[in-house]
Amino acid sequence: MKIVSWNIRGLGTNGKVEVINRLVKIQGANVCFLQETKLVNVSEVFVRRIWGDDNFDFRFVAAVGRSGGLITIWDKSSFIMKKEYRSNRFIVLEGIWCVEGWEGF
Repeated sequence: MKIVSWNIRGLGTNGKVEVINRLVKIQGANVCFLQETKLVNVSEVFVRRIWGDDNFDFRFVAAVGRSGGLITIWDKSSFIMKKEYRSNRFIVLEGIWCVEGWEGF
């Protein structure tokens, strides 16, 4: 299991999206956690640009004012989500790691 986590300090530019996309691809990430996105809306099309293909699921929490914003993206063939808990300060996912065969997250 490979995880990418980044306090991105704003995800409003194409350059940052491209850098994250390259990092996810190079590292072969199964999960990507992005903090401080400063985004109010996040679409599937936008997340596809970050992840690079259609084999993903994601959850996000909108920024409040000029702070916050979270996105968690994962490979659907690696993790099956069973439950989720969200607040303006966290995203918690519970499920099964398909590759590893153990529960968690």
